[in-house]
Amino acid sequence: MTGFYWIASYPRSGSTRLALALGSVYRGGSTVEFTSGSILLPQAASRDAFDRVLGIESSDLTPDEDERLRPRLYETLARQAAEPMIRRVHSAFVHTSGGEPLFPPALTLGVVYIVRDPRDVALSYANYMGHDIDATIDAMRNPTAAIGARPGSLSPLLRQRLLTWSDHVRSWLDAGLPLLLIRYEDMLANPCAALTAAARFLAWNAAPEIIASAVETTRFGRLQSEESKHGFESGARLTGPFFRRGLAGDWQSHLTPKQVRRLEHDHRTIMARAGYLTSL
Repeated sequence: MTGFYWIASYPRSGSTRLALALGSVYRGGSTVEFTSGSILLPQAASRDAFDRVLGIESSDLTPDEDERLRPRLYETLARQAAEPMIRRVHSAFVHTSGGEPLFPPALTLGVVYIVRDPRDVALSYANYMGHDIDATIDAMRNPTAAIGARPGSLSPLLRQRLLTWSDHVRSWLDAGLPLLLIRYEDMLANPCAALTAAARFLAWNAAPEIIASAVETTRFGRLQSEESKHGFESGARLTGPFFRRGLAGDWQSHLTPKQVRRLEHDHRTIMARAGYLTSL
C-alpha cells in the first residue's frame, strides 16, 4: 500500500498553476498545452473516480453519504497503486458525519498547502464566478460554504466543504500532517524556488533545468494565451477566464476601504499568521 500527497488550497489561491507546473516537472519539463489531454493532476473529489473505483453511483447518494465513503475510495486507490499518488484538493481538512477524517492521515504522505492573501482571493473569486465582491466576502466568512453541492445539478466533482477562508487555512495547517506551506505571493516572486521546494517535498529529484522548463511553460502570460486559443476546462461554471490576472496585491486597486476592513476583521488572525498583516 502506498499513499497520497495532497495539493490543497482555498479556491483561487494558485493551486492549479502549481499543479500544472508539477505536472510538467513529472513529465521531464514538458510543455503545457491545453490541447494535449490530461495536463492537470487528478482531483481528489472526482465523481468519476468515486463511481468507477467503488462501483457505486454517487448520484444515488446524498453529499453526506458519499463523503462518508470517500475514505474508502482513498484506501482502495492506495491498495491498487504502485507509487505515491498526488491529488488536488479544495476541501478543508474536515471530518465526515461518521467522525473520521475525510483524508486519512495514515495514507497521507504530505500536504502542499498554497495560501493567498484573502483580499486578492475575494477579488479573483468574484471575477471568476461572476459574483458581487460583497457577496464573495460573505461567502468567505460562511462556515457552511461548499462547492460542488448546488441543488439540482450534478457536478463532475463531489461536494467539497470550504468552511470560512480562515478555517480552511487553519484546518490544514493544524491537521498534524507533514506539510509544506507555499504562499502564492512567494510563488510569483521566485517560482523556481517554490517549485523546487514542492518537488523536493514530493521526493522528486528534479534537475534545475527541468524546474526552469516547467516554470517557463507555466508563465502566466503563456497560460492566458493557451486559454484564449483553446479554452480551459476547470471543472466549474464560470463567467470569466480562468487565468485572469494572477497578480499579488491587485486588491489595492479594486476593493473599497469598507471591503478591505471587512476581510481584515473576519480573517485577521490567520492573515497575521500567514504574514498578510503585521499586527493584530
